[in-house]
Amino acid sequence: MARYGAPRRLNVVTVTMLAVALGAGYWFWRFFPAYFDSWTVDHALREAANAIYKASRLRDPDRSRELKDIVNRCRKEIVEKAGIKDPDLEVEIEFDDENAFAMANYKVVVTHPGTTRTTTLQFKRKERANIKQVRWD
Repeated sequence: MARYGAPRRLNVVTVTMLAVALGAGYWFWRFFPAYFDSWTVDHALREAANAIYKASRLRDPDRSRELKDIVNRCRKEIVEKAGIKDPDLEVEIEFDDENAFAMANYKVVVTHPGTTRTTTLQFKRKERANIKQVRWD
């Protein structure tokens, strides 16, 4: 009768699981902060999209001035609160009768320790707000 041999401590499955765990840990360490900051960018864009409601009811040139102020405030909040350091950061707003959109396009460069290699993450974030005027007839 053959005896069942106990598995060795280090086998292919163990090595594979260890490599996957190390890869996931490295991803969280280097890349997750950029994705976490994108949630802060989403919040700033949502605030900007909601602010467009009031600005959309103004007449020109007040409307244009207020929309510029909204874009500038949003850009400042993204840089300060989310820590985005991209000099090419683009913040745009658009609106029609029913919806307002606030968009941000930016890059985050992740450097890998011990090498000169970098990875560039491109983010295109967009938030929408309903600005349809309510008629209480």
